Amino acid sequence: MTRPRLIVSDLDGTFLRPDGTISPTNQTAVARAAEFGIPFVAATGRPIRWLGPVTECGYAHPLVIASNGAVLWDSAAGKAVEHSGIDRDCARQLVERLHEGIPGLSLGLETVNGFRCEPGTPTYEPEPEIAATPDLLATTEPVLKILGFHLELGSAALDERATVLVGDLATVTHSAVDFPGLMEISALGVSKASALVRLCERLGIDASEVAAFGDMPNDTAMLTWAGMPHVVANGHPSLLAAGFPVVGSNAEDGVGRQILALLD
Repeated sequence: MTRPRLIVSDLDGTFLRPDGTISPTNQTAVARAAEFGIPFVAATGRPIRWLGPVTECGYAHPLVIASNGAVLWDSAAGKAVEHSGIDRDCARQLVERLHEGIPGLSLGLETVNGFRCEPGTPTYEPEPEIAATPDLLATTEPVLKILGFHLELGSAALDERATVLVGDLATVTHSAVDFPGLMEISALGVSKASALVRLCERLGIDASEVAAFGDMPNDTAMLTWAGMPHVVANGHPSLLAAGFPVVGSNAEDGVGRQILALLD
């Protein structure tokens, strides 16, 4: 078995245990990869401020793909290496189309420095900046993602409806299955895959040399691009049906066990 030259993994539902912690097996696997000079890169939908697990994983590469590829973050330097935000005029069109086309939708904006959302948005953010709809885009910070929340529609249904409404302007995906429904919108063409491509260009690594792990629709493009893709057993049905090799679930340390197997 050929060893990869780079390992990239989603965090929630994939590398992290169901309780959000890093298992000893996964820690060992990342440390073992580092011994071979193989970078372990996290690729997550999480915003910059939620990247604590990367810091906890001491042997992980400092560059992190965050916000579904909208940011390449240097966790060691504490700054963005690059970001691909949504153009302001485009963001206004997105907000207008989404509100007109999906009644009951509430929206939030992920920016470089925080999160702001409309009143009543069912977000997990502890202290969001609240802004009424006309003022939602009244920020000078780059808009990394637009998040849509709905109390009656699930994430897949939201994704499908939003893609019809704004798929010509932006990239729509989702990484949650529970209610309230949550969809995630990035600039057109921006995904974990697009950020991974640029990172590999920096490091001189070919797609065929990349081992990737994921569990949700927002990982699909990344898994399709990587030469050694893997889906965890608890992954979304669409990924499990896509023909990618399946490893153990995140509760079974599937990522860590497969990394150790690839290194043997």
